[in-house]
Amino acid sequence: MNNRFDIYLHVHKGLRAFMVDALTNVGRINAADPIEVAAAVAQVRSLLDICRAHLFTENQFIHAAMEARRRGSACTTATQHVQHEEAFEQLETRLRAIETAAGSDRATRILDLYHSLALFVAENFQHMHAEEHENNETLWAIYSDAELHALHAEIMASLEPAKMVNFARWILPYVSHQERAAILSGMQRAAPVPVSHFN
Repeated sequence: MNNRFDIYLHVHKGLRAFMVDALTNVGRINAADPIEVAAAVAQVRSLLDICRAHLFTENQFIHAAMEARRRGSACTTATQHVQHEEAFEQLETRLRAIETAAGSDRATRILDLYHSLALFVAENFQHMHAEEHENNETLWAIYSDAELHALHAEIMASLEPAKMVNFARWILPYVSHQERAAILSGMQRAAPVPVSHFN
């Protein structure tokens, strides 16, 4: 069993949970209920925002670390990230189409979003699997766990508070008890003194 530090583990668990929740919610939208439609559209937009932030973080930190010590090692996932950016725009176009549609046309456009989002989720699941195996093998070969923990701390420090809260909302309920305790302990250690000493 590999006991190396997995920099992808927690965030990918959260992303998978958010993707599945958004997809199933879109699949059960009542197209005649404007409040329900608006809520589902907002959730998919929130998912896209998190995916964009996660992609940017991987590009800026993880891919840069891989390329720094093994040139070309991040090429495959970096290319896939470009495709993901295109998918973000295509999904956003579908969201806007739903917002301007009415009647049976709205129901048709919601179904179109559902099918497109399903493919997006499937492709991302495959992509995350590759990162967790192929990219991790590279990272473990060229970095120590201490260095990877330092890289993870740098990533965490770069996140805006609002993004941190949004990520935590989807990560914490979907990790194991031990993982949750470790995450919360790390967040407490990194928090300003008044927060870390709050009782």
